[in-house]
Amino acid sequence: MMHLKSLGNRLAAAAALTIALALPSLANAAELYSGSNSDVRTVLYYKASTAALSKFLPLGWELSPFTTAPSAGANLQIEFVDQLYAVDPKGTVGAPYRYVLFGIPVHKTGSSESVLMLFDGLSRGGAGPYGIAETAKDDVNRGVHYNSSPTTVSENWNFEGGGEKVSLQTEFERGPMTLEKGDSHVYSQLKPEFSRIYRYKEATDVVKSGDANHLRSLSLKAEGGKLTAIFDGSESLVSVVSLPVYSRDILVPQP
Repeated sequence: MMHLKSLGNRLAAAAALTIALALPSLANAAELYSGSNSDVRTVLYYKASTAALSKFLPLGWELSPFTTAPSAGANLQIEFVDQLYAVDPKGTVGAPYRYVLFGIPVHKTGSSESVLMLFDGLSRGGAGPYGIAETAKDDVNRGVHYNSSPTTVSENWNFEGGGEKVSLQTEFERGPMTLEKGDSHVYSQLKPEFSRIYRYKEATDVVKSGDANHLRSLSLKAEGGKLTAIFDGSESLVSVVSLPVYSRDILVPQP
């Protein structure tokens, strides 16, 4: 009897384990894997004209400015991306490229969940999965200087296409980094029914935010198309974040 009871307990435990192992796959069944990539990124957060940004809101969406550090108070995110490595769902390695994306923190009317919505970008790859980017030429130069003094990073980003032009020149000291991982949900302004989930890992260097500031210089110019009304001189820089290490899996929610 003791043997049968022990066997029954083991079978019950095995069944419970089987169910537990199956749960993640059931939860992930609503997500379609769409590829992976590794990048170096520089992210700028601005407080810009609410009236100008509101023009990009689809029906049923509202602006939802960032509320947590390092970007608290900002309502505009600009992300400069130097893609180093990318693979498609079959594992085929693709040609990496550079791009810049403009996004606004938003939430659906009646919802408290804030997400990022992309409304513009410049990329050699064209419109991209969100359909919002202009085909553009790029000229990017990044450098790191190591010696007995603090490590310094210098970057020069230039994009031009579709009647828009964006340039960033910046230099900063490399500061302490924190390792982070998480999920981010990003939507398209042109087709708000479309979104992607990014399951990421990153090394974060907060270059400028509040009392933290090891930014030596920064000059951003953005003009033409959608950008002219936003960058009218009233915008103010809230924070700068450097991501020297950023990798992610790309997932597309399924109905």
